[in-house]
Amino acid sequence: MTISAKKNLNKDEKNKDGQYIRQERYAGSMSRSFYVGENVPQSDIKAKFEDGVLRISIPKQDMKVIENNNTIMID
Repeated sequence: MTISAKKNLNKDEKNKDGQYIRQERYAGSMSRSFYVGENVPQSDIKAKFEDGVLRISIPKQDMKVIENNNTIMID
């Protein structure tokens, strides 16, 4: 899963005569990738952007039980 975002910020401040006092420009982008598993259907992933926070819900897959046989026979 890859999340990407862009931000363009223009701050202009003028005096009462309409002349610029300050001009600021900022533009940036970011991207972040996460491994979520091979068998997660896209329809099960939910995302919500609220109050400047992105929340992503991905269902957790069941853990596979691995037989842990660490016994070594000594002759």
